[in-house]
Amino acid sequence: METIGYLKESGDRFEFHYDKLGLVIRGNYPEWVLAAASEIIQDTARLESQSRVEELSALVEFGEATEMDVDAHKVDMKFRFEVLPQCVVSMGAMDYRWASEEARRKVSAEFDGHALRRLHDMSLTRNNSFLQNEEGVEMSDGTA
Repeated sequence: METIGYLKESGDRFEFHYDKLGLVIRGNYPEWVLAAASEIIQDTARLESQSRVEELSALVEFGEATEMDVDAHKVDMKFRFEVLPQCVVSMGAMDYRWASEEARRKVSAEFDGHALRRLHDMSLTRNNSFLQNEEGVEMSDGTA
């Protein structure tokens, strides 16, 4: 695995470094810095990808590339920029599904207003035992 970017705390601010672009973003909160990084990296990647289509189209005219090369790159662009962002998020031993805000609006019932949805449904039990009291376990706190 190769590190391509990193977030660090520097004094009372946070810095995100993304060496591929020579990008350094500084801000008061990590979520601000990562949001800025996400937008800048996405915009830059989209511009690079659009430039690649133009480059391949020019190469087709010179016989150095084929229309299939152009089409293949356009398909790659569609997968990257048309599909709404989604990720698996691990926190401790639990895995969650994250989807961008726009994606969550499209499947609002699945996320129920939350940014994450647990991947493993712990209520799925063999004997419908989820949240059932165990026999012999006293549940009162002693106050009446």
